[in-house]
Amino acid sequence: YDAIFEERAQSGPNWQDVRRWKELIRYYRGGSIADIGCLDSQISQLIKDKPGIYFGTDMSKHAVGSMNTLHGDYQTKFLVDDIYESEFQPLLFDYVVMGEVLEHLEYPNKAVKQAFRILKPGGVLAVSVPLEEANELGACDEDRHLWSYDTDDILDLVQPYSSRVKTKVLRSRWLPTYKYCWPTLICWATKR
Repeated sequence: YDAIFEERAQSGPNWQDVRRWKELIRYYRGGSIADIGCLDSQISQLIKDKPGIYFGTDMSKHAVGSMNTLHGDYQTKFLVDDIYESEFQPLLFDYVVMGEVLEHLEYPNKAVKQAFRILKPGGVLAVSVPLEEANELGACDEDRHLWSYDTDDILDLVQPYSSRVKTKVLRSRWLPTYKYCWPTLICWATKR
């Protein structure tokens, strides 16, 4: 993930990333937020006007160090953390984001369970994944992306912990039916 961070740092966020990040925080109104697998996420900057504290976590020590240098302050912290063995206390966060993370994980069900463990009742888990990536030849390469998801797959992961679930598919604004624009599935799940 250090190599992925370096690659992305060269070009910076693109419009698709920013649009996805804005959608992921659509229901964030303030309070404590964890951005799990944040890598180069700009969510901490997008929520600066809201009261609360932001924790971005990633396995990449390089990404965490760089993000702390660029964006860390008294209410914005980046930490090296393993979602499977997270150090966060239960019921700590009002909002948890897992943007473009689940497709990379060997055990996505365990990661979702941990995300709900650290989420307060009534809090929101916001998830994004590439939609039906395995339908594209070579897209789900079993190197970076281990899983391909459709809406039912995501619902199966979050519904055991949720009282309310909403989903949305982000497609290209200019070419919405063009199948090579890599649609993204976003899910917001409210914890019981």
